[in-house]
Amino acid sequence: MNYRTEAVTMWFDRRIVMRKSSIQGIGTFASEGIKAGEPLIWVTGGVVYTREDWQSGKVQLDPDMYNEEALPDNLRIATPKVFHYYINHSCDPNAIDQSRSATATQYVAWRDSSAQEEITTDYGIYGGATIDQCACKSPLCRGRVTPNDWQLPDVQQRYRGYFPWRFEQLIDQAPQPEET
Repeated sequence: MNYRTEAVTMWFDRRIVMRKSSIQGIGTFASEGIKAGEPLIWVTGGVVYTREDWQSGKVQLDPDMYNEEALPDNLRIATPKVFHYYINHSCDPNAIDQSRSATATQYVAWRDSSAQEEITTDYGIYGGATIDQCACKSPLCRGRVTPNDWQLPDVQQRYRGYFPWRFEQLIDQAPQPEET
């Protein structure tokens, strides 16, 4: 496959700031009210490489400064750690990544957020982190978050159409239960 590093383009809503979080470490917060559907963060591009590139030293990045994510075809992409990296988990999030590209991040408000509310997303729909003891304190809290939560029927029902493209494809291809 022919792959290449793309210029990083970033846009952040002026109403978001970073500060200490009661959920975990640093968080992203609304400094003013935000309405559902409003764009919050847009990041595209990044350093694209293979694991072999990393191991051979062709790519040298400070891991404290970059967020790494998997791409198709055994590729990786690294983008600078900024607002999107500091969005913490909640089982009842107020933001969601609605990008349809493997090399872009586009967070929008999932529901209205008030001033000073932490901007959160549901890690369980992205197939990444495991959280053994969720600290979101939401009435919808699942207690434990896993990379396979996107397969849960209630999670699929709630976020249908908003999963990363690779999970949307798997959900579309899965046999549907027969109605009785």
